[in-house]
Amino acid sequence: MYQRTLSIPLHRASLHGEPVLLQGPRGSGKTVLARREFPAHTFVTLEDARDRARARANPAAFWAKLRGPAIVDDLHRAPELMEQLPGERPLVLVSSRRLRLPYETFELYAPTQAERAGRPPLSLEMLGHFAPPAVGRPVEPAGADRSWIHKDVRAMIQVRDLDRFERFHECALARSGAVLDQQGLADEAEVSHATVGRWLRVMEDCFQVLRLPASEADFGRRLVRSPKLHVLGSDRMESRAVWEIYENSRHQGVEPGLRYWRDSNGFEIQLIVESEGAAPVPVAIAAEPTPGDLVRLHRWMELAGVRRGAVISERMRLGLRGGVVGYSVGQL
Repeated sequence: MYQRTLSIPLHRASLHGEPVLLQGPRGSGKTVLARREFPAHTFVTLEDARDRARARANPAAFWAKLRGPAIVDDLHRAPELMEQLPGERPLVLVSSRRLRLPYETFELYAPTQAERAGRPPLSLEMLGHFAPPAVGRPVEPAGADRSWIHKDVRAMIQVRDLDRFERFHECALARSGAVLDQQGLADEAEVSHATVGRWLRVMEDCFQVLRLPASEADFGRRLVRSPKLHVLGSDRMESRAVWEIYENSRHQGVEPGLRYWRDSNGFEIQLIVESEGAAPVPVAIAAEPTPGDLVRLHRWMELAGVRRGAVISERMRLGLRGGVVGYSVGQL
């Protein structure tokens, strides 16, 4: 049983006596976390067909019966309940689909490298400023849970042939870490351009994809404006690092400002970390960085007028200088 970083911000939010929303992909441990952290709360799950039918038939009666602190699991399975949302009540609402409710919202993903290793995660504020002690062999990440495809996708869209969606998902995985080419993805998956748009939104609502926006700092250059696609469960180094940073932040109750930067000549910084009130931190990501990677990183730092940068790698055989700090994925 891993200690989850999200426990502290989740408890802090619950002290206000208002509902909080805990959401994230299937198999990430949301129900376990909620029941472990709030053992005195009444637990109600809408997975049960009879309870779900009663809740959908009479939402007002359902909320009225929950007089004390309660956990409502699988809230997405009774959309009628969200049409009559409760006010100031100590509720923990749990969903494996992205809901847009007027409550403080937290995201939980599978245990991160830091949680699996039993250590504090590297915060965004420390990225580029501090390197934790080196780790030995990185903790193996949890295996990807694909039950969302069969449990959620069929209910969200009319996919007559679920194999087509699975083929699309495989194509998206193969393009993880690349600038989104929606037409190219449509051609490869043999679906329409409009279908790609709909299915990407489904993947986002199931917490399976990040569309990393492009940085708006152009420095007088012509930039690529399309987002980058990062798919959860990809074995590509860049996507693994981006997801690890994103998940660490979300588990600390923070929505991170992550972007990438690429000009029309192909000069690219894979990740730009933007924090309020702080200079952006450029991050180069490569399995084994080359001198060219460091040259590009320092060049961007000079363009942006920043003094801190970071490199994330699997093998670092180059000396770092000029305010650049090196990390392995296991140190994030």
